[in-house]
Amino acid sequence: MKRTWKKQLAGAALAALLIALSASCANEGASASLPEEASSAAVSQTPPESSPAAPERGDESRAEETEASSAPPRERGTLQVQSPEEAAAELKRAIAALEQPELFDISALGEGWEDPSMAMRNLYYGILSEHPEYKYAFELDTQRQENGLLLCTVSYMPYKTGNYPEDFEGLEIASLGELMAAAREHLDAKSVPVRITNPSLTVDDMSRALQQAGGGYLLCALNRDGTALTFTPQNGLSQEEALAVLEQTNALAEQVCASCVTPGMTKWEQAEALYTWLTENVRYDQRYYADFANMPYASTTAYGALADGTAICGGYAQALQLLFEKAGIPCVTVSGSSSGENHMWNLAFLDGAWQYFDATSDRGMAQFGFRKFAVPADALTGYVWDADWAQRLAASVGETAG
Repeated sequence: MKRTWKKQLAGAALAALLIALSASCANEGASASLPEEASSAAVSQTPPESSPAAPERGDESRAEETEASSAPPRERGTLQVQSPEEAAAELKRAIAALEQPELFDISALGEGWEDPSMAMRNLYYGILSEHPEYKYAFELDTQRQENGLLLCTVSYMPYKTGNYPEDFEGLEIASLGELMAAAREHLDAKSVPVRITNPSLTVDDMSRALQQAGGGYLLCALNRDGTALTFTPQNGLSQEEALAVLEQTNALAEQVCASCVTPGMTKWEQAEALYTWLTENVRYDQRYYADFANMPYASTTAYGALADGTAICGGYAQALQLLFEKAGIPCVTVSGSSSGENHMWNLAFLDGAWQYFDATSDRGMAQFGFRKFAVPADALTGYVWDADWAQRLAASVGETAG
């Protein structure tokens, strides 16, 4: 089924992220590129591929949470705090319950509280750092009252509380896969209003999912209160220029598919043909190691792989994602490390299962036999990544793709 180029663009890394990822790329079979995220998650050791993915919560649990969060606000009391730890505990309790904290009586606090607003904000940032799942509490406002009182007001993202304005209209998003699809479909917009209907989604997971869109030339992100998707051009380009690069990338991917995929091929044969083309026709950009300052940005993207025939791992992974998607094979990029260096590879659905692919590692190996084509997680010796996250994202993408 033919799709528009916007839906097919398989971006993976946000510029900044790709540059951070560029901080290391394994030469031979590893290669680098931990993205977009300059962090994107690669922290947990690879579990067996059979590890079940954590399912997204169903409609019943969503309804219960929305009902609880939309209950009438609790009347605030006054809490006399004897230590910063007590203040932090109350703030954390309120955020977890989607409530407003008590009115703080800070008259007993001394050193370090000469500027109570700053002190309280530092506690707030500490809580979000320790508990990133609370990032739906996107703002803390403080107001000094009389008699040593401090009023703190937390702003919550409407997707978590259900408190959207009555006249709010936006694209309804219930999963990570739907979020990615919406971003890809609206790359030519400055921003698009969204109504996220699944309160179990976390801000970090949604941000990481959006890094799969934009091809490294448009940064796709949630706005501050989570009510819109925003699109910011990268690498010094205008949005029109970024879109032009993505359109060229899409056209090049279509040409490769037309030359490699023939009628009657199975999905496995299509995947193997596209993987072979990529590993045989794209060179690893050795400037990453020898002359990084002069390595073109394009080498971190699918455009570099398809237009210039030169890329580092981020470019290989984005290109494979795009090629596979054009062949109707659901695919995501995976960021982590290999042999201690930042790296990017792929997870794709083939022969009824999600399997891993590392085209960077397999470049030039077609005549000898691929080592990282459609392999389970436990075959990726020396790789480190958040495998649970990758599987959850993949499952959601698969559901959206149908």
